[in-house]
Amino acid sequence: MSNFRTFILALTASFGLPWLCLIIIPAIKYQALTPVAYDKDADGVDGYYPPAPINRQGQLTYAREGCAQCHTQMIRPTQLSMDGWHKGWGQDQEARPAAPVRSNTLLDYLGEPYAFLGVQRLGPDLANYGWRAPSRQEMHRMLYAPRQRHDWSNMPAFKNLYDVRLAQGPKSDLALKLSKPFAPEAGYEVVPTPEAEALVDYLLSLKKDNPIPGITAAAAKK
Repeated sequence: MSNFRTFILALTASFGLPWLCLIIIPAIKYQALTPVAYDKDADGVDGYYPPAPINRQGQLTYAREGCAQCHTQMIRPTQLSMDGWHKGWGQDQEARPAAPVRSNTLLDYLGEPYAFLGVQRLGPDLANYGWRAPSRQEMHRMLYAPRQRHDWSNMPAFKNLYDVRLAQGPKSDLALKLSKPFAPEAGYEVVPTPEAEALVDYLLSLKKDNPIPGITAAAAKK
């Protein structure tokens, strides 16, 4: 009986402790997080960190289309990978302090019901895609016909997010500029649906490498 009790306690500890440390405690900490104000003098920027929430409607489309199967949203420490974050990578440096190497923090995902860290990195990491994204038109072209931009792309085409319709009158400003063999038949045009627009808005909102209050600017001076 004593051995059985010891076995049950050991089994409970083996499964319970990892569950407590990896799920429960981080979840409690995440729920208690709030935006942190920048100190203009110390940090060099105004506002709050993180600065703005992600586009939730577009995130739902991102989830439904399975984008997290190929794209991560997790800046890994440089020492752990060849494609980790490095200084100046993919970000607009204007009006921001020079940022030292850093991986993501819990606050980077504040306001997201689910953090789409990704399954595997078959495509580029999208954690800070909002800084380096091309024009809206180019993003739509890439989503509708990825091989229009790079013939070697292994990204699937999300044509279900676009309408191919009969062009009536002047060509719509939203119509995608496509070349053969991706262009529609003569007299037709391809325009993004509201879901496609929301997905692009979401991708543009991904900026998870903002300066950390009290840390980034100070570390950059060393």
